[in-house]
Amino acid sequence: MTSSKKLFDETPSKLAENIVLFTRLLRATGMRLGTASAIDATKAATVIELANKRFFFHALQATLVKRPEDNTLFEQAFILFWQNPKFQERIRNLLIPQINKPEQNEQSNEEILRRLQDALGNKPPKPMDDDIDKIEIDASTTASERAYLKNKDFQMMSTEEIRDAVIAIQALKLKMPQRLTYRFAPDTLGRKINIRHSLRQARKSSGLVIPKRGKRKQEDRAIVILLDISGSMENYTRIMLHFIHALSQQHTHVQSFIFGTKLTNITNHLKNKDIDLSLQEVSKAAEDWSGGTRIKDSIEEFNQTWSRRVLSGSPYVLLITDGLEQNHDVNLASVVKKLQMCSKRLLWLNPLLRFKEFSPKSTSIKQIIANVDAFLPIHSLTSINELVTIIASPKLHNDNHISNWKREARKY
Repeated sequence: MTSSKKLFDETPSKLAENIVLFTRLLRATGMRLGTASAIDATKAATVIELANKRFFFHALQATLVKRPEDNTLFEQAFILFWQNPKFQERIRNLLIPQINKPEQNEQSNEEILRRLQDALGNKPPKPMDDDIDKIEIDASTTASERAYLKNKDFQMMSTEEIRDAVIAIQALKLKMPQRLTYRFAPDTLGRKINIRHSLRQARKSSGLVIPKRGKRKQEDRAIVILLDISGSMENYTRIMLHFIHALSQQHTHVQSFIFGTKLTNITNHLKNKDIDLSLQEVSKAAEDWSGGTRIKDSIEEFNQTWSRRVLSGSPYVLLITDGLEQNHDVNLASVVKKLQMCSKRLLWLNPLLRFKEFSPKSTSIKQIIANVDAFLPIHSLTSINELVTIIASPKLHNDNHISNWKREARKY
């Protein structure tokens, strides 16, 4: 192990080059970093005591990590990049210092290593000695691996795993909820008399009225989807679009909207059977992709412009958002309440529910919870399968669970 005094025995230019390469590696794994971040990290490295490895780690972490969920990815990338001399040697031939490895669990290591592997386009680095933890990845499609993929957070999936998840979503058989119509179908055991059919038969039989029993016909209940495409939902938006596309291809009674800072109707864009072409059309139509979030303005625009067109017949409404409103002073309760009153059921799908310690402390989240019929997670294949089951068989879903969240929201 290299001594502390010689830990970063590099010229300033070599150190800056290493930091730039490290920033590019993080960006390739999905972290949102630009040139300014690399410059800030280089400046931070020049003002600290480089002999102290912890100072260097925290200096880079403070300048390169923008979101709490990126901390695990940063730590694992830091370990691989700055500790293993053989790591990424094809693209650089520099002296890399050695740093002690923080503790990581095997599951986190495997998830992050797969993302790093996708970014580098090569095999994982081999450990140099027994002091480096050995990470083995079994790529065989065993039953345990498939079960693991179903419960894995979309945010932590590698590129290959996302492809597998998309294939699984496209293979889903999505059954629509049903609604009773005012039309009748003949049924000898029906409880109601089909007056129209009885009178029609009476005209054919010289005025003799014989009651004809029937039952009301059923048809697919429409589904309206409002998808948040703001920056905080970036890791889930594309997967959700694949789900919405699959739903739209199997059923015609689906109306789809996306919103960030404004509302956009993408129903017609998702009619193309080719998902790639559909996503290209959606990308062109959305001018506010990965921007801010104006939930109130978007729902209010939907209520004023689209509710009469698409909410007839009391459809199910799926509101897919984390509930983090850009403007903290707005009142979301009134617009969400109006949306809920015009729908059969308003289901709020929130990826933040993936956290066991989640609590509705945000004002916007509390206001939405108070006016929805269900509050469900949407972060994995399992959660999507559960949603499909709930939509198809609403009686299987316990509506009382939303009361627990409402009581929880009142505490804050």
